[in-house]
Amino acid sequence: VSKAEAAAKQFGVPKFTADAMDVITDPEVDAVWICSPSSYHAEQIKACAANGKHVFCEKPIATDLAETVEAINACNEAGVKLMTGLQRRFDPNFRRVKQAIQDEEVGDTIMIKLCSRDPSPPPFEYVKGGGGIFADMAVHDLDMSRFLAGEDPIDILAIGSCHIDKSIEVLEGSEKFDTASCIVRYPNGVQAMVDVCR
Repeated sequence: VSKAEAAAKQFGVPKFTADAMDVITDPEVDAVWICSPSSYHAEQIKACAANGKHVFCEKPIATDLAETVEAINACNEAGVKLMTGLQRRFDPNFRRVKQAIQDEEVGDTIMIKLCSRDPSPPPFEYVKGGGGIFADMAVHDLDMSRFLAGEDPIDILAIGSCHIDKSIEVLEGSEKFDTASCIVRYPNGVQAMVDVCR
């Protein structure tokens, strides 16, 4: 609460709270920015939809596909907007690459290669419950490949392993990976290769 109180004071916000539902149910609030741990996103998105609030949610929308679909459907049914925080689309360098493709300053797009590295492994507590390396880290590169290809993928092959932080090997699913690769195929024939490592 001390951080919320300090931010409220700095920006002249009259109210602050440690309870997300206080914000979600507040009749004076029109839209909610969800930046809580990933495991709470779907629940909070659905609560926002039920309360008629538009949502800006940090990625991922949820930590599994079923919850993701439920959250999206809840917003559609309630008629509220839902946007995911995939900020690279707004990065001037990535926008310049997209513009170069659109303006045909470069040849035909055949292969998109994206590579991301974290400076050091995140804490175990961050990785646990975060949805895994694909939903938490590779999602930025996968979204960027969609942005540059201009289409939604038709095939994705994804593999992962653990090489850097052996403590996460006890986790389930892709949460136990700190290294991953994806090969993506688009309907227009464009391919993408993504490799990430924490």
